[in-house]
Amino acid sequence: MIRIKTLSLPLISALAASAVPSANAEVAFSLSTNKVYRQSQKGIAFTGGSFNSYLYDGNATYIGGCSFDHYVSPGVYTNICSPGTSGLVTSGVFGKATLANPYLLVVSVIPAIIIEPKAANYVSLNAAPASGLPRPSGGFKDDSKSLFYNLHTADVKEYVLSAYYKNVGYTDKQREKFENEIVPGVYHYSFPRLHHPTMPAPLTAVIYPMLEGLATKNNKTDGFEFTTVGQNKWMNGFMEFSFRRPNVVKWRPVSPTVVFPAVDKAYIALREMQNPSNPKSEVLTRAPSIFPPYVNGSSNSRVVLSNAFVNSFTFPPTLHSGTRGILEVEMERSFATGGVTYDFSNRRFQIPVKVVDRYSDYAIDLFSGSKLDDSILADPDKDGYNNLTEWILDSTPTEAFSIPIAPTPAAMPTIVDPIFGNLGETDFGFTIDKKLGTFPRVVYTLQRSTNNGLTWKKFVSDANWSVENVSYTQDGSKRSEIRVRSLVESNPLTFPATFVQPPGTEGDIYRVKVVLAK
Repeated sequence: MIRIKTLSLPLISALAASAVPSANAEVAFSLSTNKVYRQSQKGIAFTGGSFNSYLYDGNATYIGGCSFDHYVSPGVYTNICSPGTSGLVTSGVFGKATLANPYLLVVSVIPAIIIEPKAANYVSLNAAPASGLPRPSGGFKDDSKSLFYNLHTADVKEYVLSAYYKNVGYTDKQREKFENEIVPGVYHYSFPRLHHPTMPAPLTAVIYPMLEGLATKNNKTDGFEFTTVGQNKWMNGFMEFSFRRPNVVKWRPVSPTVVFPAVDKAYIALREMQNPSNPKSEVLTRAPSIFPPYVNGSSNSRVVLSNAFVNSFTFPPTLHSGTRGILEVEMERSFATGGVTYDFSNRRFQIPVKVVDRYSDYAIDLFSGSKLDDSILADPDKDGYNNLTEWILDSTPTEAFSIPIAPTPAAMPTIVDPIFGNLGETDFGFTIDKKLGTFPRVVYTLQRSTNNGLTWKKFVSDANWSVENVSYTQDGSKRSEIRVRSLVESNPLTFPATFVQPPGTEGDIYRVKVVLAK
């Protein structure tokens, strides 16, 4: 009987509309589901997800970075904080403003008009579609806040902002549980009414069907699945991308029954992995993107597809060989499901990829239509360098005048130190980039001749030079190089240290020997 009375009370959306003009109201409730699927050679696997609920009543706009432990009058600072601190936190957190650092620059405040703060025990899910989800159920957390505003006037007032949330996580072993509990339909909630927390303020929200990972139900197979990825070859748990050719990615056509073009957007990106050596490695939400390259530290770079029904994309051949990452197609929903209710659900579909530079692709590009010997150890242009060496060191195996460029020590580019500024050309030496992800694999050996090429020896560190194999990550891609640096300073008494050609080594010459890995 009580439940029937609760649901018959005016809904929050109606209360918000009648309480104050919409311009002065800030009430919203989001009900959303997030799921991640990973495709491997064995098929599609659910790797985890969550069912999230968040309600807030009231809002505050403030300038980030302008929080202090003391009051600041207007005009004291000439930067963005020059208006001073107009707000004082009395509970909760506003960015970096806390009870320990309570003063902040507030621009505007909209107080709660319907929901009582700090009464999470009165929040409950009362009814839902037939499923395994327990109801009635609570478990909401309080996220309410309050502050005094405006400290610059004689009429300082305390404003209360009410907020509650509940996040339920599901592990990679709980796809069936997730789908049995959270189903499309109408969900009925109640929240504590402002100043009368024992009187419920009802609210209904709707969950609509959304694209899921490929699955078979009732003898019908449906859902998302990558059908073409680059070369369509699995290599040690990774799908192969070509270093030399555009890589086409396709997935199963998307059904209009689970995608709504007005509210769903589709994205694609190649993202970094926590452990690029392991194709099962976890990928954090919004992991930095390898393609498109992210700018100014933004980790959310991604390509927006023209609409949610697009089911193909072509990656240009701009990725470094050896790059490993997670190819991710993302469906993102932004749906106003009612007067104050929203759905911000998300689906991420992933597959691990690796960029491979195959000699067979190189040979097709260079020898197509030619009668020259295209075998990897042949030397068809008779310049002393076989096809393997010219492939790895980026010269042309069909033209005798095109040979690998010999490394030559020189002053390094200008170095800028974050503290001391421009240090000038302080290093002396050279660097040889090593290609990763080649097929077949190769071994680099740096050699030096001190007698004008009559004899060659492996070049290793000595009293004049340091010779190191260095691995690092740049622009989301793993890189490797042979780094040669002089150990001889021009004048040990000067700062910064400037290194020069070691005496007696001016006539030495260098080359890179390339052989097939065993």
